[in-house]
Amino acid sequence: MNLFFSTSKFKLNSQSYPGFPILISKEGKVVEEAMDFCIGHLIKRGRVQSKKSWITYGKALYQFFGWCEVNGIDWRDVGNDREATILAEFRDWNLSPEGGSLAAATVNARLRLLCAFYRYAANCGWVKTVPYAMETVTVKQPKGFLAHVDASGGRSRSADVMLKTPRTVIRVLSKHQSVELLNAITNPTHKLFVRLALTTGLRREELATFPLKYVINPVTYTKHRSFIRVNLDPRDMTIKGNQPRGIDVPRTVMEALWQYVLDRRHQHESISGQRQSVLFLTESGQPYANDGAAFLGIVKKAGAAAGIPYLNVHILRHTYATHTLYAMIQSKAQTHALLYVRDRLGHASVTTTEKYLHCLSELEDELMNDYQSEIDVISREISGA
Repeated sequence: MNLFFSTSKFKLNSQSYPGFPILISKEGKVVEEAMDFCIGHLIKRGRVQSKKSWITYGKALYQFFGWCEVNGIDWRDVGNDREATILAEFRDWNLSPEGGSLAAATVNARLRLLCAFYRYAANCGWVKTVPYAMETVTVKQPKGFLAHVDASGGRSRSADVMLKTPRTVIRVLSKHQSVELLNAITNPTHKLFVRLALTTGLRREELATFPLKYVINPVTYTKHRSFIRVNLDPRDMTIKGNQPRGIDVPRTVMEALWQYVLDRRHQHESISGQRQSVLFLTESGQPYANDGAAFLGIVKKAGAAAGIPYLNVHILRHTYATHTLYAMIQSKAQTHALLYVRDRLGHASVTTTEKYLHCLSELEDELMNDYQSEIDVISREISGA
Protein backbone atom coordinates (compact mmCIF):
# COMPACT_ATOMS: atom_id res chain seq x y z
CA MET A 1 0.00 0.00 0.00
CA ASN A 2 1.33 3.41 -0.94
CA LEU A 3 0.08 6.94 -0.23
CA PHE A 4 0.54 9.71 -2.77
CA PHE A 5 -0.60 13.31 -2.84
CA SER A 6 -1.82 14.69 -6.13
CA THR A 7 -0.35 17.47 -8.25
CA SER A 8 -2.39 20.19 -9.95
CA LYS A 9 -3.14 17.69 -12.72
CA PHE A 10 -5.72 16.03 -10.47
CA LYS A 11 -9.00 17.71 -11.41
CA LEU A 12 -12.67 17.39 -10.61
CA ASN A 13 -15.15 19.32 -12.74
CA SER A 14 -12.20 21.12 -14.36
CA GLN A 15 -10.90 22.37 -11.00
CA SER A 16 -7.45 21.33 -9.77
CA TYR A 17 -6.99 19.85 -6.30
CA PRO A 18 -3.26 19.57 -5.58
CA GLY A 19 -2.33 17.76 -2.38
CA PHE A 20 -5.28 15.36 -2.53
CA PRO A 21 -4.57 11.95 -0.87
CA ILE A 22 -4.59 8.91 -3.19
CA LEU A 23 -4.08 5.32 -1.99
CA ILE A 24 -2.44 2.81 -4.34
CA SER A 25 -2.59 -0.93 -3.53
CA LYS A 26 0.37 -3.30 -3.90
CA GLU A 27 -1.12 -4.31 -7.25
CA GLY A 28 -0.67 -0.72 -8.39
CA LYS A 29 -4.38 0.07 -8.44
CA VAL A 30 -6.16 3.07 -6.93
CA VAL A 31 -8.20 2.13 -3.86
CA GLU A 32 -11.39 3.50 -5.37
CA GLU A 33 -13.52 3.32 -2.22
CA ALA A 34 -11.01 5.40 -0.30
CA MET A 35 -10.82 7.81 -3.24
CA ASP A 36 -14.62 8.17 -3.42
CA PHE A 37 -14.85 8.72 0.34
CA CYS A 38 -12.15 11.40 0.29
CA ILE A 39 -13.81 13.18 -2.63
CA GLY A 40 -17.12 13.19 -0.81
CA HIS A 41 -15.71 13.99 2.62
CA LEU A 42 -12.93 16.43 1.78
CA ILE A 43 -14.20 18.19 -1.33
CA LYS A 44 -17.95 17.87 -1.83
CA ARG A 45 -18.86 18.52 1.80
CA GLY A 46 -16.75 21.67 1.74
CA ARG A 47 -16.00 21.62 5.45
CA VAL A 48 -12.47 20.23 5.42
CA GLN A 49 -10.54 22.98 3.65
CA SER A 50 -7.14 22.75 5.31
CA LYS A 51 -4.54 20.86 3.29
CA LYS A 52 -3.05 19.77 6.62
CA SER A 53 -6.31 17.92 7.30
CA TRP A 54 -6.08 16.31 3.88
CA ILE A 55 -2.68 14.92 4.88
CA THR A 56 -4.04 13.67 8.20
CA TYR A 57 -7.00 11.94 6.53
CA GLY A 58 -4.74 10.38 3.91
CA LYS A 59 -2.30 9.02 6.50
CA ALA A 60 -5.10 7.58 8.65
CA LEU A 61 -6.65 5.75 5.68
CA TYR A 62 -3.20 4.60 4.57
CA GLN A 63 -2.51 3.11 8.00
CA PHE A 64 -5.82 1.23 8.01
CA PHE A 65 -5.78 -0.08 4.44
CA GLY A 66 -2.08 -0.89 4.74
CA TRP A 67 -2.75 -2.85 7.93
CA CYS A 68 -5.53 -4.74 6.17
CA GLU A 69 -3.28 -5.48 3.19
CA VAL A 70 -0.33 -6.74 5.26
CA ASN A 71 -2.55 -8.98 7.40
CA GLY A 72 -4.63 -10.32 4.51
CA ILE A 73 -7.82 -8.77 5.90
CA ASP A 74 -10.66 -7.68 3.63
CA TRP A 75 -11.86 -4.30 4.91
CA ARG A 76 -15.38 -5.33 3.86
CA ASP A 77 -15.36 -8.14 6.43
CA VAL A 78 -17.65 -6.60 9.01
CA GLY A 79 -19.53 -9.76 9.98
CA ASN A 80 -20.15 -11.01 13.49
CA ASP A 81 -18.09 -14.17 12.98
CA ARG A 82 -14.89 -12.35 13.93
CA GLU A 83 -13.57 -12.61 17.48
CA ALA A 84 -13.47 -8.80 17.49
CA THR A 85 -14.69 -6.28 14.94
CA ILE A 86 -12.21 -5.12 12.35
CA LEU A 87 -12.03 -1.65 13.91
CA ALA A 88 -11.46 -3.13 17.37
CA GLU A 89 -8.58 -5.21 15.99
CA PHE A 90 -7.10 -2.16 14.27
CA ARG A 91 -7.50 -0.12 17.46
CA ASP A 92 -5.66 -2.72 19.54
CA TRP A 93 -2.87 -2.93 16.95
CA ASN A 94 -2.39 0.85 17.18
CA LEU A 95 -2.03 0.52 20.95
CA SER A 96 0.52 -2.29 20.69
CA PRO A 97 4.30 -1.77 20.34
CA GLU A 98 4.05 -3.15 16.79
CA GLY A 99 1.55 -0.43 15.90
CA GLY A 100 3.53 2.32 17.59
CA SER A 101 1.97 2.34 21.09
CA LEU A 102 -0.01 5.39 20.09
CA ALA A 103 -1.78 7.66 22.55
CA ALA A 104 -5.51 7.13 23.06
CA ALA A 105 -6.33 10.53 21.57
CA THR A 106 -4.41 9.70 18.38
CA VAL A 107 -6.10 6.31 18.07
CA ASN A 108 -9.52 7.88 18.59
CA ALA A 109 -8.85 10.43 15.85
CA ARG A 110 -8.16 7.57 13.43
CA LEU A 111 -11.21 5.64 14.61
CA ARG A 112 -13.52 8.62 14.15
CA LEU A 113 -12.39 8.94 10.55
CA LEU A 114 -12.82 5.20 9.93
CA CYS A 115 -16.29 5.24 11.47
CA ALA A 116 -17.16 8.01 9.01
CA PHE A 117 -15.66 5.92 6.18
CA TYR A 118 -17.76 2.88 7.12
CA ARG A 119 -20.93 4.96 7.35
CA TYR A 120 -20.16 6.22 3.86
CA ALA A 121 -19.45 2.64 2.71
CA ALA A 122 -22.75 1.42 4.12
CA ASN A 123 -24.66 4.23 2.40
CA CYS A 124 -22.96 3.28 -0.89
CA GLY A 125 -23.82 -0.40 -0.43
CA TRP A 126 -20.18 -1.54 -0.21
CA VAL A 127 -20.87 -3.15 3.19
CA LYS A 128 -24.12 -4.35 4.75
CA THR A 129 -23.45 -2.84 8.16
CA VAL A 130 -20.85 -0.87 10.08
CA PRO A 131 -18.25 -2.64 12.29
CA TYR A 132 -19.20 -0.90 15.49
CA ALA A 133 -22.21 -0.20 17.68
CA MET A 134 -23.35 3.04 19.24
CA GLU A 135 -23.52 3.30 23.00
CA THR A 136 -24.44 5.95 25.52
CA VAL A 137 -21.57 7.34 27.56
CA THR A 138 -21.24 9.89 30.35
CA VAL A 139 -19.72 13.22 29.33
CA LYS A 140 -18.69 16.32 31.24
CA GLN A 141 -21.49 18.86 31.32
CA PRO A 142 -20.77 22.54 30.74
CA LYS A 143 -20.66 24.88 33.69
CA GLY A 144 -21.59 28.48 34.08
CA PHE A 145 -22.36 30.34 30.88
CA LEU A 146 -23.71 27.42 28.79
CA ALA A 147 -25.14 25.24 31.55
CA HIS A 148 -28.69 26.49 30.99
CA VAL A 149 -28.74 25.46 27.32
CA ASP A 150 -27.24 21.97 27.78
CA ALA A 151 -29.87 19.29 27.19
CA SER A 152 -27.55 16.29 27.11
CA GLY A 153 -28.08 15.34 30.73
CA GLY A 154 -24.42 14.45 30.85
CA ARG A 155 -24.92 11.65 28.30
CA SER A 156 -23.73 11.28 24.73
CA ARG A 157 -23.72 8.68 21.95
CA SER A 158 -20.37 7.22 20.89
CA ALA A 159 -19.03 4.28 18.88
CA ASP A 160 -18.19 1.37 21.18
CA VAL A 161 -14.68 1.02 19.70
CA MET A 162 -13.63 4.44 20.98
CA LEU A 163 -11.16 4.62 23.85
CA LYS A 164 -11.70 6.58 27.03
CA THR A 165 -9.27 9.47 27.14
CA PRO A 166 -8.19 11.63 30.07
CA ARG A 167 -9.32 15.23 30.03
CA THR A 168 -6.74 17.43 28.36
CA VAL A 169 -4.90 19.75 30.72
CA ILE A 170 -4.47 23.21 29.26
CA ARG A 171 -0.98 24.54 29.87
CA VAL A 172 -0.78 28.25 30.67
CA LEU A 173 2.12 30.52 31.54
CA SER A 174 2.04 32.78 34.57
CA LYS A 175 3.05 36.43 34.33
CA HIS A 176 6.40 35.56 35.83
CA GLN A 177 6.96 32.76 33.30
CA SER A 178 5.93 35.02 30.42
CA VAL A 179 8.46 37.64 31.50
CA GLU A 180 11.18 35.02 31.99
CA LEU A 181 10.44 33.60 28.54
CA LEU A 182 10.78 37.00 26.87
CA ASN A 183 13.95 37.75 28.82
CA ALA A 184 15.46 34.47 27.63
CA ILE A 185 15.10 35.49 23.97
CA THR A 186 18.02 37.53 22.66
CA ASN A 187 16.95 37.84 19.02
CA PRO A 188 14.74 40.97 18.76
CA THR A 189 12.60 39.50 15.96
CA HIS A 190 11.95 36.33 17.92
CA LYS A 191 11.14 38.31 21.04
CA LEU A 192 8.64 40.39 19.09
CA PHE A 193 6.66 37.53 17.55
CA VAL A 194 6.47 35.81 20.96
CA ARG A 195 5.20 39.04 22.47
CA LEU A 196 2.60 39.37 19.71
CA ALA A 197 1.49 35.77 20.31
CA LEU A 198 1.16 36.34 24.07
CA THR A 199 -0.97 39.46 23.61
CA THR A 200 -3.21 38.40 20.71
CA GLY A 201 -3.42 34.59 20.71
CA LEU A 202 -2.34 34.26 17.07
CA ARG A 203 -1.57 30.75 15.82
CA ARG A 204 1.88 29.81 14.53
CA GLU A 205 0.88 29.96 10.85
CA GLU A 206 -0.85 33.28 11.46
CA LEU A 207 2.30 34.74 12.98
CA ALA A 208 4.37 33.48 10.04
CA THR A 209 2.06 35.02 7.44
CA PHE A 210 1.00 38.16 9.35
CA PRO A 211 1.06 40.89 6.66
CA LEU A 212 3.40 43.86 6.77
CA LYS A 213 0.54 46.13 5.74
CA TYR A 214 -1.29 45.43 9.02
CA VAL A 215 1.37 47.32 10.97
CA ILE A 216 0.61 51.03 11.31
CA ASN A 217 2.06 54.02 13.08
CA PRO A 218 0.13 54.02 16.40
CA VAL A 219 0.10 57.81 16.42
CA THR A 220 -2.34 57.76 13.52
CA TYR A 221 -4.84 55.49 15.34
CA THR A 222 -7.20 57.33 17.69
CA LYS A 223 -10.28 55.06 17.96
CA HIS A 224 -9.16 53.26 21.14
CA ARG A 225 -6.68 54.38 23.77
CA SER A 226 -5.06 51.08 24.76
CA PHE A 227 -5.33 48.82 21.75
CA ILE A 228 -5.47 48.88 17.97
CA ARG A 229 -8.02 46.72 16.19
CA VAL A 230 -6.52 44.74 13.29
CA ASN A 231 -8.87 42.91 10.94
CA LEU A 232 -7.38 39.64 9.70
CA ASP A 233 -8.35 38.66 6.15
CA PRO A 234 -7.70 35.16 4.71
CA ARG A 235 -6.91 36.82 1.39
CA ASP A 236 -3.87 38.40 3.05
CA MET A 237 -2.65 35.59 5.31
CA THR A 238 -3.17 32.01 6.45
CA ILE A 239 -6.12 31.72 8.84
CA LYS A 240 -7.57 28.44 10.06
CA GLY A 241 -10.92 27.85 8.38
CA ASN A 242 -10.34 30.87 6.14
CA GLN A 243 -12.60 32.91 8.41
CA PRO A 244 -11.81 36.63 8.85
CA ARG A 245 -11.66 37.99 12.38
CA GLY A 246 -10.40 40.94 14.35
CA ILE A 247 -7.64 41.00 16.96
CA ASP A 248 -6.74 43.75 19.41
CA VAL A 249 -3.04 44.55 19.44
CA PRO A 250 -1.94 46.47 22.55
CA ARG A 251 -0.71 49.91 21.57
CA THR A 252 2.69 49.23 23.14
CA VAL A 253 3.08 46.11 20.98
CA MET A 254 2.07 47.98 17.83
CA GLU A 255 4.67 50.64 18.67
CA ALA A 256 7.32 47.90 18.87
CA LEU A 257 6.14 46.38 15.58
CA TRP A 258 6.28 49.79 13.89
CA GLN A 259 9.85 50.32 15.07
CA TYR A 260 10.76 46.82 13.89
CA VAL A 261 9.46 47.64 10.41
CA LEU A 262 11.42 50.87 10.24
CA ASP A 263 14.65 49.43 11.56
CA ARG A 264 15.49 45.73 11.81
CA ARG A 265 13.06 44.42 9.20
CA HIS A 266 14.20 47.05 6.71
CA GLN A 267 17.80 45.89 7.20
CA HIS A 268 16.88 42.23 6.66
CA GLU A 269 14.87 43.01 3.53
CA SER A 270 17.84 44.95 2.18
CA ILE A 271 20.03 41.85 2.58
CA SER A 272 17.77 39.72 0.38
CA GLY A 273 17.04 42.52 -2.05
CA GLN A 274 13.46 41.27 -2.29
CA ARG A 275 10.27 42.95 -1.17
CA GLN A 276 8.28 40.70 1.12
CA SER A 277 4.60 41.00 2.03
CA VAL A 278 4.85 39.27 5.42
CA LEU A 279 5.91 41.07 8.58
CA PHE A 280 8.45 38.77 10.20
CA LEU A 281 11.62 37.97 8.24
CA THR A 282 14.63 35.77 8.94
CA GLU A 283 18.15 37.14 9.23
CA SER A 284 18.55 36.57 5.48
CA GLY A 285 15.44 38.63 4.73
CA GLN A 286 13.19 35.70 3.83
CA PRO A 287 9.75 34.76 5.23
CA TYR A 288 9.66 31.92 7.75
CA ALA A 289 8.95 28.77 5.72
CA ASN A 290 6.44 25.96 6.34
CA ASP A 291 3.96 28.13 8.22
CA GLY A 292 6.59 29.16 10.74
CA ALA A 293 7.77 25.65 11.60
CA ALA A 294 10.98 27.19 12.99
CA PHE A 295 8.95 29.08 15.61
CA LEU A 296 8.47 25.86 17.57
CA GLY A 297 12.21 25.34 17.98
CA ILE A 298 12.72 28.99 18.88
CA VAL A 299 10.03 28.89 21.58
CA LYS A 300 11.17 25.54 23.00
CA LYS A 301 14.78 26.72 23.21
CA ALA A 302 13.73 29.91 24.99
CA GLY A 303 11.47 27.92 27.30
CA ALA A 304 14.35 25.64 28.26
CA ALA A 305 16.55 28.66 28.99
CA ALA A 306 13.76 30.15 31.13
CA GLY A 307 13.27 26.91 33.06
CA ILE A 308 9.89 26.12 31.46
CA PRO A 309 10.04 22.36 30.76
CA TYR A 310 7.37 22.04 28.11
CA LEU A 311 6.48 24.83 25.75
CA ASN A 312 5.14 25.33 22.24
CA VAL A 313 3.58 28.19 20.30
CA HIS A 314 0.03 27.06 21.07
CA ILE A 315 0.66 27.44 24.80
CA LEU A 316 1.19 31.14 24.14
CA ARG A 317 -2.30 31.18 22.60
CA HIS A 318 -3.74 29.36 25.66
CA THR A 319 -2.00 31.89 27.90
CA TYR A 320 -3.56 34.84 26.13
CA ALA A 321 -7.04 33.29 26.17
CA THR A 322 -7.03 32.21 29.81
CA HIS A 323 -5.65 35.43 31.27
CA THR A 324 -7.89 37.62 29.12
CA LEU A 325 -10.95 35.67 30.26
CA TYR A 326 -9.86 35.98 33.87
CA ALA A 327 -9.30 39.72 33.63
CA MET A 328 -12.69 40.32 32.00
CA ILE A 329 -14.54 38.03 34.42
CA GLN A 330 -13.02 40.01 37.28
CA SER A 331 -14.75 43.03 35.78
CA LYS A 332 -18.09 41.14 35.99
CA ALA A 333 -18.34 40.49 32.27
CA GLN A 334 -18.23 36.68 31.96
CA THR A 335 -20.67 36.34 29.07
CA HIS A 336 -19.12 39.23 27.22
CA ALA A 337 -15.65 37.81 27.94
CA LEU A 338 -16.44 34.45 26.35
CA LEU A 339 -17.82 36.06 23.22
CA TYR A 340 -14.92 38.50 23.04
CA VAL A 341 -12.24 35.81 23.36
CA ARG A 342 -14.13 33.53 20.98
CA ASP A 343 -14.03 36.23 18.31
CA ARG A 344 -10.38 37.11 18.95
CA LEU A 345 -9.28 33.47 18.70
CA GLY A 346 -11.50 32.67 15.73
CA HIS A 347 -13.39 29.80 17.37
CA ALA A 348 -16.41 28.57 15.43
CA SER A 349 -18.36 28.02 18.66
CA VAL A 350 -18.29 29.52 22.12
CA THR A 351 -18.24 25.98 23.53
CA THR A 352 -14.65 25.71 22.32
CA THR A 353 -13.77 28.91 24.17
CA GLU A 354 -15.51 27.68 27.31
CA LYS A 355 -12.77 25.08 27.88
CA TYR A 356 -10.66 27.92 29.28
CA LEU A 357 -13.30 28.53 31.96
CA HIS A 358 -12.92 24.95 33.16
CA CYS A 359 -9.21 25.40 33.78
CA LEU A 360 -9.42 28.69 35.69
CA SER A 361 -10.31 27.07 38.99
CA GLU A 362 -7.61 24.42 38.53
CA LEU A 363 -4.78 26.84 37.87
CA GLU A 364 -2.70 28.20 40.69
CA ASP A 365 -3.57 31.68 41.88
CA GLU A 366 -0.19 33.02 40.81
CA LEU A 367 -1.03 32.29 37.17
CA MET A 368 -3.85 34.78 37.37
CA ASN A 369 -2.11 37.67 39.07
CA ASP A 370 -1.76 40.72 36.85
CA TYR A 371 -0.86 38.87 33.62
CA GLN A 372 -0.36 41.96 31.54
CA SER A 373 -1.39 45.49 32.31
CA GLU A 374 -2.54 46.04 28.72
CA ILE A 375 -4.99 43.13 29.01
CA ASP A 376 -6.61 44.66 32.08
CA VAL A 377 -6.93 48.06 30.44
CA ILE A 378 -8.27 46.55 27.22
CA SER A 379 -10.89 44.46 29.04
CA ARG A 380 -12.14 47.48 30.98
CA GLU A 381 -12.31 49.57 27.82
CA ILE A 382 -14.16 46.86 25.89
CA SER A 383 -16.62 46.24 28.74
CA GLY A 384 -17.41 49.93 28.91
CA ALA A 385 -17.80 50.32 25.15
